[in-house]
Amino acid sequence: MKSLLAAYLLLLSALIQAQPADSAWAPMASSRHVELCLLTGYAQGRCGFGELGISANVWGSAHHPFGAAAYVATELRLDRTELIGPKIGMFLTGGFAMGAQAIYYTDGSEGALVFRPEYGLGLFKFKLTYGYNLRITNKDMPGLNSHLLNATYCFRLKRLRGDDARR
Repeated sequence: MKSLLAAYLLLLSALIQAQPADSAWAPMASSRHVELCLLTGYAQGRCGFGELGISANVWGSAHHPFGAAAYVATELRLDRTELIGPKIGMFLTGGFAMGAQAIYYTDGSEGALVFRPEYGLGLFKFKLTYGYNLRITNKDMPGLNSHLLNATYCFRLKRLRGDDARR
């Protein structure tokens, strides 16, 4: 009798479904965009700097939104336009944002190499970050920020190969 009951329960458990198939369910859509962009930004510390450059961006969503960019750009101090800072950098976004930049500030007579790590908030091609300029050379060069808030957005110039929208 016990073996008959065990066989019956085993057969019954094979036929039971906890979650039947739902015709309304669809797999999660994902998107991926690969773009060449115009990078624009503003950094404010003791003094304000505008930023303009070219970036290669990959962004989209799968289970979560994501973004990544690598760029070359130039910072220009807005109240002292002879102070410029060509730079290379990268950032990642996904609700949070983090990145790093290497900048060479110069006013024509002296220069300073700076490394800037950043972290903050970001989504797709936008980031709002806190950065700290770690001066590698010429630690006494005047007119540079130590701490700053930076807002950056990348405007699409061209979709590149691998972009879902090019299909």
